[in-house]
Amino acid sequence: MSDDRGVQGEAAPPDPTIPCVDCGGTCHLLTHAAEDGTWWAGDVAAYRCADCNDRWDVELPPIE
Repeated sequence: MSDDRGVQGEAAPPDPTIPCVDCGGTCHLLTHAAEDGTWWAGDVAAYRCADCNDRWDVELPPIE
């Protein structure tokens, strides 16, 4: 169920690093949590690869 903003609940915090899909390097999290430290389903976590400099945006799913 979503609230009046379309938020569908809390999301687990994104991983601090993920593997780069393009080069296999390490992508580091660029995005910070809201001031209260909460991540919400639908928030976008942006990552930047340390090797190829590609950017990846990951939409966070709700906690199940």
